[in-house]
Amino acid sequence: MPHYHQQLQSHALADLTNRAKSGILTYFGVWVILAFTFNLDQVNPSFLYLNTGLIILFAALRIAHLLILNRSPSPNIPVLHQWLVITILGAALHWGCMSAWVIYDDSLTVMQTAILIITPAFTVGGASTLSISSEIRTLYPIFMLLPVIGALIHDGSTSNLMYALLCSICLTYIFTSSKASHNDYWSAITNHLVAEERAELMEQLSTTDPLTQLKNRMFFDKEYSKEWKRCSRMSCPLSLIMIDLDFFKNLNDNYGHMFGDDCLKKTAKAINDEVARPSDCVARYGGEEFIVLLPNTNKNGAENIAKRMLKAVSDL
Repeated sequence: MPHYHQQLQSHALADLTNRAKSGILTYFGVWVILAFTFNLDQVNPSFLYLNTGLIILFAALRIAHLLILNRSPSPNIPVLHQWLVITILGAALHWGCMSAWVIYDDSLTVMQTAILIITPAFTVGGASTLSISSEIRTLYPIFMLLPVIGALIHDGSTSNLMYALLCSICLTYIFTSSKASHNDYWSAITNHLVAEERAELMEQLSTTDPLTQLKNRMFFDKEYSKEWKRCSRMSCPLSLIMIDLDFFKNLNDNYGHMFGDDCLKKTAKAINDEVARPSDCVARYGGEEFIVLLPNTNKNGAENIAKRMLKAVSDL
C-alpha cells in the first residue's frame, strides 16, 4: 500500500510540474509587457523594482525545483511536492497583492483595466490546469482574487463594486469546475495504476509455476528461443542443464502428495540459489523435472554449476 501511494504521488508530482512549467515564463512575460507598456520605471519605480524582484525570485525557485526533479536519481517526492505547491501559491499571492496595489494606488490607475482582465484569466487558467493539487485548487484562486475583491470593495465606486461582484462569481465558478477536474484526474490516474498493476500481476502469474514459484515451461520456451538466436548471432556458448528427481513417484506413494510438493519446493529453491546471474533462467519443466538456461556459459561452466546443484539437493 505505501508503494502504491508513492507511485501515485510521484506520478502526480511529475504531471503537476509539467503543467506548471508554462507559468514560469508566462508571469514574467506578462509582467515585462505591462512594465514597458505603462512605463512603470517612470510612473512608480518602487512598484516596478519590488514586483520584478519577487517575480524573478519565484521563477528561480521554480526552475531550481524543475532541475532537481529531473536530474536527481532518487528525488524526495514529498519535499519537492511541497516546494512546488508553496512557490506556486506564493506567486499567486504575490500577483493578487500586486493587483490590489494597482487598484488601490491612484498613480497606477492606467493599469487597472489590464490587471482586471489578466488576473481573473490567470486565476481560471491556473486553477483548472493545476487542480491536481487540492491545496492549489483551493488556495490559488483565493490568493489571486481575494486581494483584488478587497481592494475593489474598499474603493467603493459603482464600477469597482460591480467588478468585485463579478470576481466573486468567477471565484465560485472556479471552485466548482476545478473540483470536478481534480476528481476526474485522481480517478483516472488511480484506475490507470490499478490497471497496470493488474496487468503486471497477470503477466507474472502466466509465466510462474504456482507451486515452486520458478518460471514455467511457457516462459522458458520463449527465453530459450530468444537466447538461441542471440547467442547464434554473437557466436557465444549457450548451455542447458536438465534436472530430473529420481524415485520421486515413491515419495508421493509412500508419504503423500503434500510431502512431495514440499520436496519440489525445497528442491526448486536449492537449484535456484545456485544460479546468480539475472540472464540465467531456472524453470519447472514438468512434474519433477527442472531446466536451467545458461547464456554465455560453456560446457565446463555448466558442469560446475550442475555439480553445485547436485550437492545442494543432496544436502536437503
